[in-house]
Amino acid sequence: MKPRELPIKELIEKLKEEHASLPATIDDAVITYKTGNLSGAFPVIAEVRETLSQHIIDEEGVVLKFLIDKIGKEASEPYIKILQDHTGIMKMVEQSVESTYTGWTETENDLNALKETLAKHHKQEEEELFPKVLSLL
Repeated sequence: MKPRELPIKELIEKLKEEHASLPATIDDAVITYKTGNLSGAFPVIAEVRETLSQHIIDEEGVVLKFLIDKIGKEASEPYIKILQDHTGIMKMVEQSVESTYTGWTETENDLNALKETLAKHHKQEEEELFPKVLSLL
């Protein structure tokens, strides 16, 4: 996977759209899981994994790179810290994927924890990172 080739402003709009749509996708996985359809929940969680993987590549490979190029690494530190959450988020996604394979009863809890973590993370990006980047255009 490589970063999407979009102008920064368009890319940020795309990232915000993904922020808005991911909770509903996770809810779909929870609903599917609750019906006892673990094999049906897997493709939904896999979609979340794919979306987040691309999303992270775009934020780190394009948005953060732009920010560092404009203001330097030291001034970018607060924004780098926000993006460091990506490692933990992807671990949560992988844990959710794994639980659909094994049928663990933790799947619903894993997905709800992921949804909560993403909400906090996306709020930081939208209130801090994205406005800073857009102000530099």
